Amino acid sequence: MYFSTKNIPELDGLSVRERQEVIHLAVASLPAGKKITLNVIKIACLTPIFLLLANIESWWLLLYLLIVGLCYPLITTPITLTFIKPLLANARKEYENKKDKGAN
Repeated sequence: MYFSTKNIPELDGLSVRERQEVIHLAVASLPAGKKITLNVIKIACLTPIFLLLANIESWWLLLYLLIVGLCYPLITTPITLTFIKPLLANARKEYENKKDKGAN
């Protein structure tokens, strides 16, 4: 499981912006059923956290919301990267083709 895009072999040699674009292309190429499954898994992971926060009635809620907001990528990124891992090689080729066409 990857927590950072720096560790993914298919994305070696790319800048942060380029890695994000390749990941976006891979997510866009996910079949509809897998996209739905991915989003349901993300919601299932986040729902208990927000249900716990719903019971807080003091100003501490703002601090907890800030912490959860900062931790959101730590929770969802590994899940997304796991789903798109098989598609990254094709997404990188597609990205490089688009980049080459844009350079010409």
